[in-house]
Amino acid sequence: MDNGILKRNLLALASRNPSLSIKLGPINPAQNIEFSLSKSGHSIPSLSNSGKPFHSRFDPVKEGERMASTCSGRGYIVCLGFGAGYHITPLLKNQMVSGILVIERDLSFFKRIISEIDLHHFIMDPRVSFLVDESPDRISEFLLSQYLPALTGDIETLTLRTRINTDEDYFMEVLHTIKDVIGTVADDYTVQAYFGKKWFLNSIANLQTAEESTTTLSPIRKALVTAAGPSLEMQIPQIKEMRGNAFLIATDTSLPALLQVGVIPDLVISIDCQHISYHHFLSGFPEKIPLVLDLASPTDLTRFTDNLVFFTSGHPFSRYINTYWRKFPLIDISGGNVSHAAVSLADSLGAREIYLFGADFSYPEGKAYSRGTYIYPYFRSKAGRVHPVESLFFSFILRNKSIQKEPFGDVFRYTTKPMISYKERLEHSAVHLHGRVIGVPGMGIPLSLPESGVKVKDHIPSFFSAGPSSSSWCQFLTQFRDNLKNLQIPDCPLAKYLWELSPENRDIWTTLYPAAATQRKKYGTQPVSGKFILEEVKDWTIDVLNRVLER
Repeated sequence: MDNGILKRNLLALASRNPSLSIKLGPINPAQNIEFSLSKSGHSIPSLSNSGKPFHSRFDPVKEGERMASTCSGRGYIVCLGFGAGYHITPLLKNQMVSGILVIERDLSFFKRIISEIDLHHFIMDPRVSFLVDESPDRISEFLLSQYLPALTGDIETLTLRTRINTDEDYFMEVLHTIKDVIGTVADDYTVQAYFGKKWFLNSIANLQTAEESTTTLSPIRKALVTAAGPSLEMQIPQIKEMRGNAFLIATDTSLPALLQVGVIPDLVISIDCQHISYHHFLSGFPEKIPLVLDLASPTDLTRFTDNLVFFTSGHPFSRYINTYWRKFPLIDISGGNVSHAAVSLADSLGAREIYLFGADFSYPEGKAYSRGTYIYPYFRSKAGRVHPVESLFFSFILRNKSIQKEPFGDVFRYTTKPMISYKERLEHSAVHLHGRVIGVPGMGIPLSLPESGVKVKDHIPSFFSAGPSSSSWCQFLTQFRDNLKNLQIPDCPLAKYLWELSPENRDIWTTLYPAAATQRKKYGTQPVSGKFILEEVKDWTIDVLNRVLER
């Protein structure tokens, strides 16, 4: 071993990845790795017990260039197996490559490599990250936090087959993990691409009303949550029976169905940023009942009542507002539907038992929603001789390409991948709640839920309300705009720029990510750099803020 080479590499790691550098410190380099010179004079590692080199015995550099050329040459690249990095190094020459994640199995193997080959320039590249001897869960966590398709572009994998073959089980498990992450990110990115700008526009439009909101929700012990599935119709008698000693939380979709049968909820929750949410309230809104809204909800909804409770979610601008202006209560909307958010709200209020009605996660007997919900008057207004109500309902159900028909007793029900995803997310979330979620049986797909909530010692629910604001909403937006104006568009690689920013400035850029997804969407498959997208989104955001502040 050359201690000078090892020191240079470890110093480079210490500046870019200090945790990995610390982990490598006490590790002994692997003894079963041998090095030999290729015909072109480059050092190549191989396993001593097999004699098979990880790179070409003739010219590993040219072989590496051929391997690297199989990638598109842009976006985020995950490299499974490092070897001596000859197949990855060529990627650094391409500025359209936004990020490189190297995944290796063994710390001792990796330390042996960096003891023999000077890789400090490679390690110091701000686009390069290493995960060595990490679990698939940790790899998933890292990718979900670091891979931002709006800025980094598409994701690809590059595999060093000669290395993967030496530890195939581990690398195959990692590959499956990466596929799962890509699926999760793709779903989230699709939502951002459609709603990213809408979230921002609604949020800033709601700030003045949110500043004046002072409604507080008290803790509860037992909650009934109503979704709007067809099973809600048959469950109304049970809701009325349990209503006396329980707190009734209605999703916005289920509200008109409850009002139609004379059931008044204790509060209503809405999370959709689209104007279609307005239809849920056209049959009226109960007087003095609190309306719980995402800060990114349409502003039209705030006109139905003065008894408003705003919450923030995982949207980056919402988090920024929570940190730098006014702390609003948080609700988990990661389930992608309002029923999931209502369950999260019930848990935040301290409910020990949360009964969920009308959550079918399917279309029982080909029926989309409970009677009384918005879709019935909406389709009646659209119907005609050519398109009767029945055909509109059926077209609505069949609009999803993933739809499947399955038997249910003597009848049937339709399911879709998004619905199954909603169900699985709720089941996963229920494991971590303080209260127990109980899915009331209906015609839909049964939920698989834990028998009890998480046992948390001395867990005392607090009042659900917003804290004091640090300034007026107008002053907050003015400061946010001025801070954004002062941020320079990076000339260096985006990853390096973001890494070197202060936490507050990094938070400012983060608020632009959802809008960046919407912005990138208009370019389709065109190769557009993250820097270019940031420039456009920054200009768009400043223009929006100027117009709002001028008014």
